[in-house]
Amino acid sequence: MKIRRTLLLAAALALAALSAARAEPFGDVPAGHWAYDAVAELGAKGILEGYPDGAFKGGRAMSRYEIAVMVARALVNGGAGGEDRARLDDLAAEFRPELEALGVRTDRLDGRLSALEKGLGGWKIGGTLRFDYNAWDNDLPGSDALSDGFTFDEARLYLHRDLGGGIGFDARWSDGTFDRFWVTAADFLGWGLTFRAGQFALDWEDEDRLYHDRHGFFMGSSYRGASLKKDAGAVELAAFAASQRADDGDSVYAANASDEHYGARLKVNLGERAWLSLNGLWRNENDAGFNTYWAGLGYALSDGIAFRGAYYRQDLNDGLANYYGVPTAADDPKAWKVILDLSQEKLRFTSIWLEYAQIDAGFRLDNVPWSFNDDVDWPRRGARRNFSLAGDTGVWFVGARQQWNERWSTFERYARYDVDSLSPTPREWTVGVGYQYSPGLYFELAYNDQDGAVNMKDYDNKQVRFRTMLSF
Repeated sequence: MKIRRTLLLAAALALAALSAARAEPFGDVPAGHWAYDAVAELGAKGILEGYPDGAFKGGRAMSRYEIAVMVARALVNGGAGGEDRARLDDLAAEFRPELEALGVRTDRLDGRLSALEKGLGGWKIGGTLRFDYNAWDNDLPGSDALSDGFTFDEARLYLHRDLGGGIGFDARWSDGTFDRFWVTAADFLGWGLTFRAGQFALDWEDEDRLYHDRHGFFMGSSYRGASLKKDAGAVELAAFAASQRADDGDSVYAANASDEHYGARLKVNLGERAWLSLNGLWRNENDAGFNTYWAGLGYALSDGIAFRGAYYRQDLNDGLANYYGVPTAADDPKAWKVILDLSQEKLRFTSIWLEYAQIDAGFRLDNVPWSFNDDVDWPRRGARRNFSLAGDTGVWFVGARQQWNERWSTFERYARYDVDSLSPTPREWTVGVGYQYSPGLYFELAYNDQDGAVNMKDYDNKQVRFRTMLSF
């Protein structure tokens, strides 16, 4: 009851601080949704910013830190008076540790958040840092990924500038270079379109929640080109055209590789609980082209219980077979997956993600979908993307997470790869514990056991990883 009362107070306070300004809500809040008006107003005032991919993700439970940030932004936008001032007092007392960690002086409620105030009025600067220490049972010196010691898994800065009139500019600094630059125009041409141009990320499988926590089969990297998106409530249309698909760390100034990438997407919300999406990717890289088509389907049985799945088909041309050595008999491979997603709010003690996937031999994958890391378990061919399996493969994956309180959490992962003509069966399992030291600082200790790999049947290794993760 206390948590529910706090959430209601936070929402009431935020709405009281709003002006009559309106804005388009987040891409995953359709016009007919009961929360459309409130989310639109909160977004217009800058109290809710959503996630980097532009989604609101309202089905995800808010943490105390996220509520505290919302309260802080309400303060920046003018505070509150009268009856709302009493609500502000209650919220400041309830979230005092989190607000002070954000730099809010709770003893002067009419004061300003210096850090947030600078961001809300002009440039917004954020960032992430993942700094790891890895210890391997079978250390391979000189192999980079499989060597003991400290390494940066990620170090990035994000820049955003609201230019007015629905125009925004974004950039990302990663691996010593600006690898993403793009401009966004909302309500483009007055037709309710969202237009983007530059080098930016797209991931339609993530939008449909078709993978657990790392990668989907495709996309996820940066495309250099332009995209259009139309959200008409129950129907969403999207398309893009690009001349470069960059891995993380590739500079936006790198020359085009004379590649062609096109994509189109139709998503239909079938009521409040079900959706269907139809997606297509067409690409031509080094005269080795292939097309991928997939249909995704999701149904929420109730709050916290969801079924999702997807069916994929590829069309591989002769150039791809010659360039990568894919057997000509595998020019039309297929794949499918089914997912059961149970939230901790429903099960009380843990969340559970249960997934099964079946992949034909020769099916081209862009990413490592289930492994704890990108270093083992799948063939590389010198790059992270565009690799195929030598035999028909079935994959079982289970992911679970327990949020014990506001600071402590634990998680478990298990993956099993049943590859035809490969014995013993490769598998890996992982356990870990996380500690949220402050709103922006997180520590994690994990143990990963890898027994066999898709490309090395006798591979056997164990890994201990200590991660420091900073976000601001």
